[in-house]
Parts: sequence; structure tokens; C-alpha cells
Amino acid sequence: MAHAPTMVHAPTMPMGQPNYYQPIAGLPTPQQDAETIHAACKGFGTDEKRVISVVAARPAEHLAVVTSVYKQFYGRDLVEVLDKETSGHFGRALHYLILPPILLDAELIYNACIGAGTNERCLIQTLVGRTNADMAQLKHVFQAKYHRSLEATVKSDVSGYFEKLLVVCIQGTRDEIGHYQYNVESDTQALYKAGEGRMGTDESQFIHILTNRPDAHLRLVFKQYETRYGKKFSKVVIKEFSGWIETALVYLVDWIENPAMCVAKNMEKAMEGAGTDDASLTRLVVRNRTPAFMAQIKASYTAKYRKSLRDRIKGETSGDYRRTLLMAIGEPERS
Repeated sequence: MAHAPTMVHAPTMPMGQPNYYQPIAGLPTPQQDAETIHAACKGFGTDEKRVISVVAARPAEHLAVVTSVYKQFYGRDLVEVLDKETSGHFGRALHYLILPPILLDAELIYNACIGAGTNERCLIQTLVGRTNADMAQLKHVFQAKYHRSLEATVKSDVSGYFEKLLVVCIQGTRDEIGHYQYNVESDTQALYKAGEGRMGTDESQFIHILTNRPDAHLRLVFKQYETRYGKKFSKVVIKEFSGWIETALVYLVDWIENPAMCVAKNMEKAMEGAGTDDASLTRLVVRNRTPAFMAQIKASYTAKYRKSLRDRIKGETSGDYRRTLLMAIGEPERS
């Protein structure tokens, strides 16, 4: 697995419109972008390309101000306008893009839990790997928006060790910077004894170590495990677990090792085989579109799959939906 030299972690998601706005060099003003969208949506039909040129090409903090300006100028909610004017995979992509990221995550989790069935993959991709501060913010926003706790909502829809893992993630108590001294050798042996070194699996021990230790420490543990026992740690998880807890722990291990590669692998999973999981692909693109992080995702994807993410997405999508995703990853479709 090829790793980028400097790891860029996924950014902390902003809560919504900032208290102040610093104009971004080279971009139109939020007022100009609001006017562009309004002109593209008024009258009969919609100029989808003009909408894409704004919504898929602007950073989240800029779009938050565009949304506010739009409401002030035209008296309508921009999210509702775009939902009415568009549909299908394209409409969903615009909806995801125009929402402030933290509000999008709250909505994704709510929709994953409420109604018939549970979208476990969405819960994993949205809850696993967040920083403690980011998780605290998400819990606050979720409570304010839906008048129910995030933890209770998730617990009501999942069970077993998968529930235990997600609840620990939601609590947001990982020792991120190493307040305590952890021993690499001890944790390596503890994980071996909890899995390959015994009959059955001590699932709680895996969850405890993987959700409480600093990422930097765990990367050393994974390296030590492979050196000592001759197996990548993600392969150990696959051997010892099954079902959604396996999927979640593999995602967590991949995220700890290299967040950009983790996202790249999940993008490929969304596109491989017969048919494309468009909801997952769109979610992964939109939630991780910050330019510095997306650059590492694209580099990781190419390193692992020997093709560009741009070409892979282009081959799996079409029309305005394709144009939107390509613009969002910083690879606009050539005219």
C-alpha cells in the first residue's frame, strides 16, 4: 500500500455559516454566486451547468454564505429550491453539497436510522474516525436539529458489538495526543491474545484498544503486529470478525493507518462490481472534498488501483451527476 509522504487528515466539519466571512481570492462574491443560481433556476427549466459551476466548485464555508445571501435576496431557502429543481443522483449530489457539512452529517445519520431498515455503511462512514471535538459538535447539532440525542438514535437502530463500537465513537473520548504512556509491545500482545492467540475472539478488547489509543500509537502497534506475527492487522480483523462490526473495524483500522487511502478504498467499493452504490459514492466525494485532502485521496487511489479517480468516476456515472462529482473532486469535465 502506497502512502503519501505527508498525511492530511479529513478536516473538522464547520458548523454552518461563519460569524464572519473572508472573501476567497479568485472566487466571485457570495452575492454574485447567489445571483447566478437564481438566474439558472428561474423561469421554465433549469440551467444545470450554471448551478454546478457554483455549487460543486465552491468550498463549504463560501456556500454557507451564498445560502444566507440567497435567502436575504430572494426570500427562499436555497436547499429547498435546488431540491425542487433537480432530482435523482444529480439532485442528491447538489443537496449534499449545499448543506453545511456538519448539518449534512446530522441528516445522513438521522436518515440512516429512521424509517425502514438501517444504512449501516452510512453510519460507519459518518461516525468512525472523527475527532473528539468534531464529534462533540455533531452531537450538539444533531440534538438541536432533531430534538433527540445522537447516541440514543443510533443505539435504537443497531445492536451487539457494532452498537458498542459506534457508541464509543460517539462518546468521543479517545486519547488523541497521548496523555498516558502506552506500551506498543503490551498492546500488540493483548490484541494477539484477544484474537489469533485464543479460541474465539475477545471483541471487547479489540474495541477498547482501537477506540481509546492515539492513532500514532496504534500505527506502531499495527506495524509491530505485522512484524511479529506476519499478518496485516486489517487481515486479522477480517479473520476474527464478521458482519457490520467487521466492516466498521476494518474501516477504523484503515482510517488510523491512512485516512486518504481509507476513503479511496471505500470509493472503489462503491463503484466495483455490477452497479454503483451512488449514495455511498456521492457521500464520500462530498464529505471529503476539501482540496488538500482530496488531492491525497486521488493520489492514494491512483497508487492502489493504477488508474485515476477521475477516469473511474467518469466511467461509472453520466450527465449532470457526473459533471457534479468531477467538479467536486477538482477535475471538471472538459467541454
